[in-house]
Amino acid sequence: MVLLVLSASARRGPNDRGSVLILVSLCMTVLLGFSALAVDLGFARQRRTQARSSADFAALAGAGVLRTGTIAEAEAEARDYASRNGFSGEDAEVNIPPTSGSKAGVAGCVQVKPSEQFPTIFGRIFNVGSITVASGAVACASPGLGGPYAVFAGSTTCADAVTFSGSNRTINGGVHSNNDLKVTSSGTVINGAVDYLNGDAPSGNITFNPSTNNPTRLTTPLAYPEVYSIEDYAPGGAKALLAESQGKYNNAGSAEINDLWLTLHLRKNILTNTITPGLYYTTGGIHLNSSGYEGAGVTFVAADGDVHLNGNNFSFTPWDPDGLLIFANKLEPSCNSGNAVLKLNGNSHSWTGVLFAPRGPLDFSGTNIVSSLNGRLVAQTVKLSGSSQTITRNLSYPGRENGFELVE
Repeated sequence: MVLLVLSASARRGPNDRGSVLILVSLCMTVLLGFSALAVDLGFARQRRTQARSSADFAALAGAGVLRTGTIAEAEAEARDYASRNGFSGEDAEVNIPPTSGSKAGVAGCVQVKPSEQFPTIFGRIFNVGSITVASGAVACASPGLGGPYAVFAGSTTCADAVTFSGSNRTINGGVHSNNDLKVTSSGTVINGAVDYLNGDAPSGNITFNPSTNNPTRLTTPLAYPEVYSIEDYAPGGAKALLAESQGKYNNAGSAEINDLWLTLHLRKNILTNTITPGLYYTTGGIHLNSSGYEGAGVTFVAADGDVHLNGNNFSFTPWDPDGLLIFANKLEPSCNSGNAVLKLNGNSHSWTGVLFAPRGPLDFSGTNIVSSLNGRLVAQTVKLSGSSQTITRNLSYPGRENGFELVE
């Protein structure tokens, strides 16, 4: 018996073999097309990365010029940097101020949006003749702040943002209010520029030096002259780690730092009321009620509580290398509550450093204060009452330095 075995190829006819060849050819064409398109897309991805870098550098360059130069000079610098980084000036849209994003309309900011359209090499197989890449960045100039101010109130909504009452007060340095300035005191002398945004100009009970063009009404609020961050002083923060490296970090947790806490933790000499140098941090409050406290190299920080120091003959200088003496970070949402988050009361005090309450009122009262403050008062609102006070701007603490940063 003879068996005949037919292979698969033997069973196919000529038409079947032609169909397979056509299918294989189509598949190969599609695969080659996708591979070719991937080359175009890879190049586009590379150019998009370059566009982002170009936008960043160009925006920063423009913002750097904007600190002291004109808008035209800043725009020219931004276009020049875009060109240096692979995008011609015509391909980079420059807006000063920005026209979109979170900084739209904000003076001092530069927006750069480079874009490019280039023909594809292989994309035409799929009727894709060109690809457009684009990116954008915004940088803002941050002019040096702090400068002349001895008293600074940052609230734009609270009435009587700066209030002077009492008598015989001398302020050596400028005074600024982002709202109004109310003066009912007698014998107040301000040796520095005074500026405000709302209300009538203070007059009658105050002497201004210089007397020409002083005070001045501004049209735009100013940012806080200090940029202390509460996170820096919390456990693990930059200032906390610095204090720890010196063996001077005192973290009270949520406990109130008061006379008893200092005593129990051996942080003061009970005979002289001298506080051990260092950084004192709590999420609670800080309340000292006594007399004769001395602290050379002491900084108090309350993350969520208030700071009230009441007594006579206090003398403090800061531990913080940036001049911070007291930081009261508590939020006081009401302008009319009368609850000062940072309150100093008493007689014959000597304070050196910056008193900082960016989210609540600061109340500085007392009489016969010898060299009462050598530093700066910075708060949401500032109230000065009492008599015979002297507040002097300490030039060792310049506030925020002149600079610029990428924000978008």
